[in-house]
Amino acid sequence: MSKSSSNIVRFNLKNKTKDIQGGEKKVMKKSLSVILSTAMALSMFSSVAFGKTSADFTDLKDLDAATKAKFDALISAGIFDGTSETTFGLKEEMNRAQFAKVAALITGVEVKKDLKTSSFSDVKADDAANGYALPYIEALKTAGITDGYGEGTYNPAGKVTKEQLATFLVRVLGKDADAKAKTGTDTTVSGWAQGYVALALELKLLPAGADGKFGGQGNATRDLLLTGAYEAKAQYVSPGKVSVTEAKATGVKSVTVTFSKPVDDTKATLALTRGTVAVKTTAVFAADKKSAVLTLTDVKVTEGNYTVTLAGLDAATVDKTAGTFTAENEKVTKISFVNAGDKVAKSESGKEITIKVKPENQYGEVATVSGTDYTANVAGSTVTPKRNADTGLLEIGVDTSSNTLYPTEIGVLPITVSLNQSSVYAQKTFKIGYNQVVSKVELGTPTYATGKTAISKEGDKVEFSITRYDQYGDVITTDIPATVPQPVLTPNDLSILTKTFNFTDKKLAITVATGKKVEKSVETTVTYYEGGASATAKISLKASAVPAKLEFGSFGGTLAAGEVKDQYIPINAYDADGKQLTADEIVDSASLITFSVTGAVVASDSTVTANGIVRYGENKGKLKITSVNAGEKGIVYFFASIYNSNIQTQAQLTLTAQATRVPETIVLTGDDSTKKALVGATTTFKVLVKDQYGETLDTTTKTDYSVVVTVSGSTYTDVTIAGWNLDASVPAVPQPLADGDQPTITNTQFANINDDTITFKGKAVGGSGKVKVTLKKGTAELKTFERSVEVIANSDLTYSANTISDLYGTASVSTSDSVTFNTYNSSFAKKAGVTVKDKSGDTVAVPVKKFLSVFSSDPSVAQAGIAGTDAKVVGKKAGKATITAVIEKANGESQSFTYDVNVKADALAVATLTAKANVKYTGAASLIVKDLIETKVVDNYGIEFANYDNTQAYNTFYGVQYVISDVKGTGSVTINNTTGLLTIPGTVDEFVIKAISANGKVATTVVTKN
Repeated sequence: MSKSSSNIVRFNLKNKTKDIQGGEKKVMKKSLSVILSTAMALSMFSSVAFGKTSADFTDLKDLDAATKAKFDALISAGIFDGTSETTFGLKEEMNRAQFAKVAALITGVEVKKDLKTSSFSDVKADDAANGYALPYIEALKTAGITDGYGEGTYNPAGKVTKEQLATFLVRVLGKDADAKAKTGTDTTVSGWAQGYVALALELKLLPAGADGKFGGQGNATRDLLLTGAYEAKAQYVSPGKVSVTEAKATGVKSVTVTFSKPVDDTKATLALTRGTVAVKTTAVFAADKKSAVLTLTDVKVTEGNYTVTLAGLDAATVDKTAGTFTAENEKVTKISFVNAGDKVAKSESGKEITIKVKPENQYGEVATVSGTDYTANVAGSTVTPKRNADTGLLEIGVDTSSNTLYPTEIGVLPITVSLNQSSVYAQKTFKIGYNQVVSKVELGTPTYATGKTAISKEGDKVEFSITRYDQYGDVITTDIPATVPQPVLTPNDLSILTKTFNFTDKKLAITVATGKKVEKSVETTVTYYEGGASATAKISLKASAVPAKLEFGSFGGTLAAGEVKDQYIPINAYDADGKQLTADEIVDSASLITFSVTGAVVASDSTVTANGIVRYGENKGKLKITSVNAGEKGIVYFFASIYNSNIQTQAQLTLTAQATRVPETIVLTGDDSTKKALVGATTTFKVLVKDQYGETLDTTTKTDYSVVVTVSGSTYTDVTIAGWNLDASVPAVPQPLADGDQPTITNTQFANINDDTITFKGKAVGGSGKVKVTLKKGTAELKTFERSVEVIANSDLTYSANTISDLYGTASVSTSDSVTFNTYNSSFAKKAGVTVKDKSGDTVAVPVKKFLSVFSSDPSVAQAGIAGTDAKVVGKKAGKATITAVIEKANGESQSFTYDVNVKADALAVATLTAKANVKYTGAASLIVKDLIETKVVDNYGIEFANYDNTQAYNTFYGVQYVISDVKGTGSVTINNTTGLLTIPGTVDEFVIKAISANGKVATTVVTKN
């Protein structure tokens, strides 16, 4: 197969032995020159003109404009000619002689036009039909592109098949390897040509047939060769490396750079400098990737030498990477009047008509030069034009109401506008017409809310700017009169929409009325009337998401008999197109849905709609139930429906009430306590009561369950439980429990033990303190959880130094801030810690470990000092240092420790930014954002900032800001990004806070009114 395909590229268009032998080497030798010459030929298609066009041939007159353009390009380049003076031969089959001529011309091989003798026995100069092709056939043979058809023959009258044409075009583009890697299953294509045809179709070089088949073995027609060659030209990429070929200023804020060939715009970067100063720009590459426009974002192009530098590409693929140009300051080169005509209207008394003037710079743009740089002489009076910030035009207001100065139809208004201290000016004399009246109005492009293309629900608005023209074609600048009639909406005046004017700003607003929503998608026309003029515009109304189908989602929880607990049943809803509604859309449509629930009680509080759908927060859009009144193994039945003139849908869900929740076990939560402690040292743990379904249980209706806490060994440890206040006799500050104390937590009070801190504090050496938490049913013990701490003597203890993680080099901080960040109380300072173990290897809790002294081997790298009882280390500059510290141990002796520290100069950055996903607040509030959402920042040095907000000096490095969005209810939520103070009006029900760091980390919190 490989031999056959090599035949094709050499125009050996039939599988003959001679065509196969020895052809591959010639192709390889000639490939580079052929590709280069092909580039030259293809580039000529649109630049060489020989006089003839498609219009000269009668059989091309019915081609569409796009196809005619392709024919014109190749006919004018001399690649194609007609079969007669007036006939192109559009659908005539081409023979090998015709193909040879076209192939030679588009590959650019050298053709000796005067050659009369051929190396092929069947190619004769005196052949009336094909003799013209002799020089082209010989040129192809000399270039190694063909060895002929058979032994010593070329077969000039033979036909060229479509699959042979496809192969030739693919090879011209240098995509032979791509074609060989493809396969195809078109039964009309020979096996050797499947890949070439598949790629030709993919690249749109040639079209498939109407039946989807290519017809590869059918003969190609002249139109296919022409259009295929044209498409190949459009996709051809010149060989060699990419270079910047030109850079030049093309606007007062734009620079255009061109390349020798397309560049990879996903990798390429462009930088602009003026001398050695970087100029900030944004770059947009052209569709063909052969050029790009740099738009200056902060400054204008000014006098000086500029350089555009190309980077980001593989160095092996790039030659010249820079282009330079010399720019000049913006200058006004032309001034012209742009009013509609030579006559202007008389204005109302005290009002003005506006004369507009367009100043152009050397780039043909509207010049940005200030209006104060111009002088206008208006009927003998000198005025300063004003520059319109939106259009850039100069505007000159003239009161033409005086009949004395400007008599109707006979008065004139001479105006000269000149650029100060230059020879650039424009002069015009306007005639004075009649009083200004509205003769034409226009409605601008509809402006919807950001991100929207239609109006759908309450409050959605679309605005139109209103432009009014007088009888002379000039814009009327006076206010719209309050007496203009209301605009009309067609096909009918929808009652759900309100229409309002901004008379001064000349705008019309169409808004979905309060309590209304769009129920049917439609495009309506609004017509505005003023005087005898009118204007229309289209408004898109998109049906609000209305549920056309309901279903209950999967409930992953447990409904237990008799429980009083908030639970949430998922609801899925779909519109008429099958698109699933969002939680917000379900809430918006809640009034359409009817629920019937047995075996459970639906919520009716302020957090839900009238039928129990949660309005806000993490369970938004779900059905909330507050209790289950079905008995064990009883049925809890949910039925949802919508029945109206447009929608009939229903859904049901049946759940079985499980056994009443009862406590089953007690488990540790969080860190465990140490097993050993010295006198005065503390260690803690926490527990949770879990039910038979594995969920934390705060209460049960079964009165015979209880949790009993038993303390023993109070001689050796004090045991306290944080937050306990079971009755008035227990003080707010936890007190140690004595042996024999057995606080009992009843079935409704498990929350008083769940996740509360239980603390051991060493009291006397020689024994253990123990806490036993027992789950009981009646008098029977179901589960016991125990922890004990042995109080040991202060002897045979081993102290070892902990590792100090990498430090930030604060020397890079500005001098004015260095004091703040170099202190040992700085967050950048890290503790030198120790771990204490006994001879058994058990960790021992000890009282506060007091550091006596600490020193650094290189204070220029890291400084160390005492802060209270701690040894602290602050990084200064990149490097390594050894810290030596002396600690007073629990036995009163002292010991030294060494710490190896590594200081890095890597800039501080936020590694993780987290916040609570959902929080609640009560009523109107002024809250500090860090406390509300519990923002936490951890940087790349492992430094943690809990409850982080923007009042901290450290925000210099991390740049955390807060953004408020998605406010539900009425009113606005504001945040002071300096103090972190949130102000929330009582009319707001829900909103979203996004915490965003300088390096793009984001944490999102949904805040809901309780």
